[in-house]
Amino acid sequence: MRDSSLELEAKARPLAQIISQMSLLVFFVALAFGLSIITGLSFNRRGQVNLQVGDRAEETIIAPRSINYVSDILTIAEREQVVSGIYIYTTLDRSVGRQQGNQAREVFRYIEVVRSDSLASNITKLDYLQAIENLEMSAETAALLIELSQDEFLATRNETLSQISSVMLQTIRPEQLANAKRDARSQISFDLNQEQEQIVQTLAPQFIVPNVFLDEEATLIAQQEAANGVEDVQQVYTQGQSVVRVGEIVQAEDVEALEKLGLLQQDQTDWYRIASAVLVSTLCALILMIYWWRFMNEEIFTPRYLLLLLFLILAFTAVARITIFYDLIYLFPAAGLAMLLSMVIQPRLSIMVMFVVAMLAGYMAGQTLEPVLYTGISSLIAVMTLRDPHRFASYFRAGTLSIIGNLAIILIFNLGPILDVADLSIDLLVGLVNGLVFSPFITIAGFFLVGLFGVITVVQLQDLSRLDHPLLQELLRKAPGTYHHSIMVANLAEQAAERIEANGTLVRVGAFYHDIGKMDRPQFFSENQAGGNPHDSISPYMSAEIILGHVTSGLEKAKKARLPVQIQSFIAEHHGRGVVRFFYERAKQLAGEDNEDEVDIDLFKYQGPRPRSRETGIVLLADTVEAASSAIQPETEQEIEKLVNKLVDDHIKDGQLNRSGLTMGDIEEVRESFIETLKGRFHIRVKYPGNNELLEDDGEDEGANTLPEQPTPLLAPERDIAVTTNGSSSDSQTEEPPLESVTGRSES
Repeated sequence: MRDSSLELEAKARPLAQIISQMSLLVFFVALAFGLSIITGLSFNRRGQVNLQVGDRAEETIIAPRSINYVSDILTIAEREQVVSGIYIYTTLDRSVGRQQGNQAREVFRYIEVVRSDSLASNITKLDYLQAIENLEMSAETAALLIELSQDEFLATRNETLSQISSVMLQTIRPEQLANAKRDARSQISFDLNQEQEQIVQTLAPQFIVPNVFLDEEATLIAQQEAANGVEDVQQVYTQGQSVVRVGEIVQAEDVEALEKLGLLQQDQTDWYRIASAVLVSTLCALILMIYWWRFMNEEIFTPRYLLLLLFLILAFTAVARITIFYDLIYLFPAAGLAMLLSMVIQPRLSIMVMFVVAMLAGYMAGQTLEPVLYTGISSLIAVMTLRDPHRFASYFRAGTLSIIGNLAIILIFNLGPILDVADLSIDLLVGLVNGLVFSPFITIAGFFLVGLFGVITVVQLQDLSRLDHPLLQELLRKAPGTYHHSIMVANLAEQAAERIEANGTLVRVGAFYHDIGKMDRPQFFSENQAGGNPHDSISPYMSAEIILGHVTSGLEKAKKARLPVQIQSFIAEHHGRGVVRFFYERAKQLAGEDNEDEVDIDLFKYQGPRPRSRETGIVLLADTVEAASSAIQPETEQEIEKLVNKLVDDHIKDGQLNRSGLTMGDIEEVRESFIETLKGRFHIRVKYPGNNELLEDDGEDEGANTLPEQPTPLLAPERDIAVTTNGSSSDSQTEEPPLESVTGRSES
């Protein structure tokens, strides 16, 4: 016996996971690299200048936009100015004054000895006096000292010592030394003659030295405290204000302003900025990779979705860079990208992507908060308010509501005491146009681009849902019963999908095409049979092969017609791994009780796979319920509920919905939707109070005006369809089975 397809599917799953993980790794590397290029490259634009400190401006440079920033240059200058006068000195050291006075006395004793030397000539005495260490004395001053009388010499000595003592009693800092020496020359007594005064003016200042000194540790602490108390200097430029006027010498703060405004050309590669761009890009790519790996179903969202996501993120990040570069951030259609991702992939992923794009926008704008909030809030509002994605008007409605975020952020960051009403009005108008026009049109235009990546879009679904599509027209001509069955399945499934907020449009279109493979041999399927049953003349193996083959044939037709992969999934998965039970049981009967175990059930089993999305799971259930209800034409509400519950429970027990993503709550909602739709289809009416009186005999004309308890179904049974044990609909005609058979024990 050959391996079952289920086992083959299980064996192939690890390989698919490896391919998915490798695709995710490639996505991470490509996204990080692409974002690094977009955020890291610098280039010059019109209006940029190449100026340095000390250059003379050749033209007046105007601020292209309003800006408010902390000026590092001015803040440092302010702090330097505050701390420049802060010095902490030690207290007056009186020992310094005594030391200098004693040194002066020693010098005058030596002078007195020289003066009293009777053996030395005047020339020798002059040499002795000029040789005194640490004392500058000219020949003229030395001669005066020698020529003074003893009384004049003593008076000169005493005045010199008095001046030294007087000045040294004052506080003398190193920077005040010159002033102190000037005082020693200018405060000489009037009792001295001119020669004595000249000697005092020469000698006294040389003994004046600082007597207080800088306390470096205390000074540093005081300066640091003062510097910490200086607030950051805010530099404000309004749009149209002159940054540098023609002919002015460029200062450091001017260069800083030009850089903040984006007007300064970068002549050298800033490797620090490039490293920063690589880090933020890698972080963003890592966040998205982890989110995809953790929360996205790899069987539904195949590598083509990653390729699409990569393209959209890089493209819109580049658009954000351009709008920021030209100061047009309010035109960035963030809501358009959010709505596009929400519809073609997933709303939750859209929110995560917009978080990353908003973070990148803030980084590219110079680490400012306004682009982050503008991008993030408008896109968040658009995603949360987007409903009915199959209607283009929904995108304009969601885009209009995103205007609330646009205008709010513009007002938050532009309201202030200095308000330019004209500029604010223009910004508000741009934000209004962005949400009302740009974002919706970007979304709709994006649908045409997304189709190039093999991802189905609303535009494609609208086209495929037209009943004049060539495939549907061919189905109508060749298999009208199957065509009618497909329409009924579509109506049944779409109502259920909208009830659990699945993609109702995708469900309807998928149901239209799920049975197109029956066109090749329509007479072998019960809904197309008008007379005899061709299965009566062939073996059950051949019958099963024909029935099972409509899936393979349908996939071939879908690929030839280039139907989207998502629609092909409905064809492949609408029977899951169900068994064509009627022919399987017939084959066992023909084999006999002794040999029935030799009948290979895999020859009677659909190849699947089981439904891998909520939408294909809904169509599988709707296909079974529609076929069974058309077969038995239930006449009461209880019969409908019993039929639907039995079929759905059989699929659950058989594990057909295990990988569909449908929760038990979803399945209960689908049950109720099926029951309500079938009630309307078979005209089941609720018995209101008082209706029973209409059914009673009035005694005047027996039988007249008597209504049946339940109305006769409008559609008489034209075909009899049995159901597999797991709920799969049969596709051949047989005698009308009992309810038990219809709900799961035979298939023909």
